[in-house]
Amino acid sequence: MELKVWVDGVVRVVCGLSEETSCQDVVIALAQAIGQTGRYVLIQRLRDSERQLLANEKPLESLAKLGQHSNDVQFFLRRTGPSSSDGPGSGSGSSQDRVTPLPLPKHPNPEPLKHNQPKKSLTFNLGPSTSPRTKAKQLIRKSPRDSPEKRASPSPIPPHYAPSPHSHSPSPSSHSPSPSPHSSSPSPPVGPSKEEVFRQVLQQQERLRAIEAQLEAMERDSRSWNRASPAPSPVPEARLPEEMEALEQAARRNQAELAHETFWEEELQAEVERERGMRRRLGELHSKMDDCGRRLHDFSSRSAQLEQQIQQESLGGSAPPGRANQAGGEESLGAMRAELQSQGRHSEELEGALSETDKGLGKAESLLQEKQEELEELNKELRQCNLQQFIQQAGVLPTHTHSRTDLSDQLELAHLLQEGYRNGGLGLLPSESPPRPTAKQFLGHPRNLQNPLVSSLNPEVVTSSESSWR
Repeated sequence: MELKVWVDGVVRVVCGLSEETSCQDVVIALAQAIGQTGRYVLIQRLRDSERQLLANEKPLESLAKLGQHSNDVQFFLRRTGPSSSDGPGSGSGSSQDRVTPLPLPKHPNPEPLKHNQPKKSLTFNLGPSTSPRTKAKQLIRKSPRDSPEKRASPSPIPPHYAPSPHSHSPSPSSHSPSPSPHSSSPSPPVGPSKEEVFRQVLQQQERLRAIEAQLEAMERDSRSWNRASPAPSPVPEARLPEEMEALEQAARRNQAELAHETFWEEELQAEVERERGMRRRLGELHSKMDDCGRRLHDFSSRSAQLEQQIQQESLGGSAPPGRANQAGGEESLGAMRAELQSQGRHSEELEGALSETDKGLGKAESLLQEKQEELEELNKELRQCNLQQFIQQAGVLPTHTHSRTDLSDQLELAHLLQEGYRNGGLGLLPSESPPRPTAKQFLGHPRNLQNPLVSSLNPEVVTSSESSWR
């Protein structure tokens, strides 16, 4: 697998990682690649939080633990200080080595450096590659080690890939004076050491991998551009009027559908408002009936008390006062009976009004039920028309030979329905209502409508209102 690590603002890709690869191996490989000695740490950054990875910690295992957030993770190589060999004991020697780097052997035909190539990423490998192309390239890259003639003249290293000066500086105990390039006396040519050859091979591998990555990126970009910009198919000018006419017909169909849909929505809203009004009136009638029942009960109890008083007065007492009291009781009893009769008539009137209201409510329920059945039939017919249209479109190529008169007739029919509903209202009985137009009269042709007219109406509203009535 691969791991992208940011080193001094440049993305370096470490190849050949496995689940057992530790952070120490990654840091050593990156330090060898950049050619600088020192103390390094590997930083894992997730959004705004940073965490320093331990030496024995495995980067791929930490990425697997993060799960879906692993795409937001970035790794940074940060230098914390010099190495133990660059301590205070090597004061003057190390500074002198940093100032005077080792001379590199010259190639008879140096390759010119291309400065216009973008430095996108530097890729190197921790393990052997499996592709045959990279195996062949590794065999070519290992050729300087095999022949002693090529060891004496390795390929030149570009300035921006050259190793750091102090990475080549040996320790003071093993330091030997190197020949100066400006010395007058010629010195015998000394072949590069094994570490230098290995470092040069690594740098050349990095350069080749960077060029390969750049080439692959350019190929991907070219493929994406070719895929994103297909050649436009030429449209003949003879079909432009037909397409314009088809678009106009589609716009008219959409307008007719919208008109029908708004009409049925307004009708449903009016029915709902009417139902609410009738329910309010029914509640008022129930409250009035309860009040009349209470008053009737009070009057009956009062009349019973008066009759008991009259009987008690008739049994005891003198005759003349009893007759007078009896006459007064009969008068009050007659008044109470008259009032009871009036209250009874009033209650009968209320019961008649309640029965009429129940009848009107039943008529409204039946009318709403018929409207719902009409809507269901219309939906069935529309589905059949859509099915016929789908079958015809699947079997025969679509033709744009429909006349505009069908769509204009549909619009006029929708407007007439709206005006008739607004003028006449819903007070007509189902027997007096005009015959319901079919879906074929609305459409004119089964291809004129692609979606149901009442697709936005929810049948659950009607079912809930019926259950509340019951």
